[in-house]
Amino acid sequence: MTSKKSNWTKYFLFIGIISFIVVLLISFAAPAQQYAPSEPYKELDDRIKQFFDEIIANSSSASAFDSLLTTGSTTTTNSLIDTSISEMKTKLDDVKTRFGNFKDYEKIDAKPIGKDLVIIRYLLKCESYPVVWTFTFYRRPNATTTTIVTTTQWQTIGLRFDTNLDILILK
Repeated sequence: MTSKKSNWTKYFLFIGIISFIVVLLISFAAPAQQYAPSEPYKELDDRIKQFFDEIIANSSSASAFDSLLTTGSTTTTNSLIDTSISEMKTKLDDVKTRFGNFKDYEKIDAKPIGKDLVIIRYLLKCESYPVVWTFTFYRRPNATTTTIVTTTQWQTIGLRFDTNLDILILK
């Protein structure tokens, strides 16, 4: 009889220890979920998503490029950028002809370089092949204040797309 009582004692002691560990783990995990920081560059992602929504609706949409390039910019685009965008629109039409309609997009990654430069990559999914888009944003440092600069001060300084998927492996 003593052996059965000893087994039950060990059983309840084991259950008590396991319960304590579970409660301890839950108490440490809960605060981490409550105070998780907001997604970095969310407003930039929103601008990119708006750009892709317009591109998917109309691949030759000049307003999509104009909106992306002028938000946060204090200067008008120069003729070199205008030429590059014109060429990009032509190449984008070629991509659509070659790989089919644009169906969806997905964020690949965001890589900050310092605090005032960020490179964000997305995958634009066509009917038969994906296209990698790279967006580069810069914000001028504000010398008069140390407060956080708003996202509208981010300007697009680079925009390109590539059908060579090897660039995903190399970075």
